[in-house]
Amino acid sequence: MPPPPIIIRHNFTPDDFMWLWAKYVVGFNDRYHCTNCLRGHYSARFSKAKNPRLAEDHEITFDEHVGHSAIYICGVARKGYSSKKNYEHNVHLALRPSPGTRDTFTFEQWTVEIYGGVVLSIPAEEDLDARYCSLPPAYTTCRIFRWGSRAQLPSEAS
Repeated sequence: MPPPPIIIRHNFTPDDFMWLWAKYVVGFNDRYHCTNCLRGHYSARFSKAKNPRLAEDHEITFDEHVGHSAIYICGVARKGYSSKKNYEHNVHLALRPSPGTRDTFTFEQWTVEIYGGVVLSIPAEEDLDARYCSLPPAYTTCRIFRWGSRAQLPSEAS
């Protein structure tokens, strides 16, 4: 029997993001950065592209897939996107299932209450494993890549 799912309550407004998605993470592939480095299935519930009601669905239960070790949420901010000044406004949130726990994530005007999971830290560039430090900035500045590289996930590459 799988553990109880992570449930979140959020105040995201999808129109403030170019992309807003979550992925059930089962592994890491260091040949790629951004979403492609995380192996697993996307959530249809927490997806600006797939859930037209995401703005109204403030409570999301992540029970669409089993066997994942984490949930990764990413929101690419619309603010500053056209001038490539959105990086600092992008939302990145990694969650590990932890039955019975409660955690909170706050970033700019966004708040996520987490039930049955805990927030995981995303390493800084200087905390990257030495084997990745010589990669192009598209990798080393990518918070998804940095998190995946340190998250002790099953690896598909190297």
